[in-house]
Amino acid sequence: MKEKYSILIVDDEVAMRELMKKILDQGEYTFSEARTVAAASRLLEKRKYDLILLDLVLPDGSGMDILEKISVEYRNRVIIVSGAGTVDIAVEAMRNGAFDFIKKPLDNKALSATVNKALQLNQQLDDFRTLKDKLSDRSRIDKIVYKSRSMGEVVRKAGECAQSNKTVLITGETGTGKELIARAIHFSSERNQNPFITVNCSAIPLNLAESELFGFDKGAFTGADKAYPGKFFLADKGTIFLDEIGDLHHEIQPKLLRVLENGEIFSLKSTRPKTLDIRVIAATNRDLEENGDDCQFRKDLYFRIQQVVIEIPPLRKRKPDIIPLVEYFIAMNNLTRSKHVEEIDEEVREILLKYPWPGNVRELKHAVEEIMSVILVSKIKIEHLPSRFLKHQETVLPEGSFMKLQDLEKEHIVKVLCATRYNLQKTAKILDIGRPVLYRKMKKYKIKRIK
Repeated sequence: MKEKYSILIVDDEVAMRELMKKILDQGEYTFSEARTVAAASRLLEKRKYDLILLDLVLPDGSGMDILEKISVEYRNRVIIVSGAGTVDIAVEAMRNGAFDFIKKPLDNKALSATVNKALQLNQQLDDFRTLKDKLSDRSRIDKIVYKSRSMGEVVRKAGECAQSNKTVLITGETGTGKELIARAIHFSSERNQNPFITVNCSAIPLNLAESELFGFDKGAFTGADKAYPGKFFLADKGTIFLDEIGDLHHEIQPKLLRVLENGEIFSLKSTRPKTLDIRVIAATNRDLEENGDDCQFRKDLYFRIQQVVIEIPPLRKRKPDIIPLVEYFIAMNNLTRSKHVEEIDEEVREILLKYPWPGNVRELKHAVEEIMSVILVSKIKIEHLPSRFLKHQETVLPEGSFMKLQDLEKEHIVKVLCATRYNLQKTAKILDIGRPVLYRKMKKYKIKRIK
C-alpha cells in the first residue's frame, strides 16, 4: 500500500468527521474536510482524492448531487456514509459509481475494512491503467524498446524522418520490426491524425494489384458494380506503407513511380488522374540495388524510394535489446493473460542471449507468448523454455580438462613404442607412417630411443 492516501470527508457534523478520522488515522492517510456540497465541489476542483467518504444529507443539498457529477472520474472511489439509508438509496448510489454504502451509526471495523478494500482495488486499477497506457502506445518513436547503440541510430533516423515528408526505405531481415518503425514515423509526424495504410506487396496477385492499389471506377470491368478507391486513395493526407516492395510486380512499378513523381494516380480504366498527398514508406528484406541489374526491380524506382534508408540490424547483432524486449513482452502478456510473472532466472537470461534468433524480434515475441501460455509461477526458469532453446546452449568445458593434440600424439607414439619394445620398424607400421616420419616425431617430442 502506498504512503499517505488522501481522503476527503464530506459531512456536516464535526463530531462525525472527527470520529471517522480517529477510526482511520494510522499514519496512512491525509484528510480534507467539507461540510457542504459547495465546499466539497471547490475542493474537488483543486485536486484529486484517493477516496471520498460522503454523507447524503448536507445543508445545501444532497451528497447524491456530488456523486452524479464525479461518478466517471471517481467510480469506485466514493463510500456513502449516511444515516438516511434505505435499500433503494444504496442501489441508486452504487449505480452512480459508489464503491459501497455504510449506514450510521458507524461500525469501526466495517468502516476500516471497506476503506482498505476500496483503496486496494483502486490502486490495482491505477496500476492496470498505467501499464495499459505504457503498452498500448508503441506507435511512437519515444516508445520503442531498445538498449543497443545500433538500434539507437535507427530510432534517431526515424525521428528525423518524422519531421519531413521524404520517402523512406526500411531494410532488414524478416521479423526485425520494419512495420513498427514505419508506424512510429507516421504517428510521430504531423500526419498522425490521418490514415496509416499497410500493403503487403508479396500478397497481391498481379491481376488484382492495379485495382487494389489504385482503385477502379464503376463499370471498369465485368462485376464492377460500384467504384473502389484503392489503397493509395484511402491513404490520402496520411502514410502508405508498402511492405516487401521488392515483390511488387514489374508491370506495377512504373505506376508507383508516377505516384512518387507527381502525386497522381489513375484508377483502373480511368482517364482522369486523382491528385493525392501521400507519404510513402517502403520496406524490404532483399537487396533491391543488386536486383536492379537483372531488371527485377527498376533502378529508377529504387533510387526514388530510397531518399532515406533505415537499416534495422538483426536481433543477434543487437544483444543488449534482447532482455528489455523479453521484459516488455512479459509485461504485455501479464496484462492480456492476467499473469503475474516478475522475474527471469539468470540461467534463462544467458540462454536467451546466446540463442541466434533467426526469426528476430517476431520469434522472440512468439517465444515469450509460448512461455506465458503455460507458466503458472512468478519466475521464468529453464524448465519453462521451449526445447529448441536448450539445443543452442554452448557447452562450457573446464580449462585443462582435455589434452592438446600434440600431447595426445606424443602419448600414443610412446604407448606403441612400449608395446613393440621400441622396435621402430613395427612401430612405424602400426602407426601407418614411414620410419623417417617416426624419427622426426620422436625428435620433435624428445622421445629417447631405447636399444
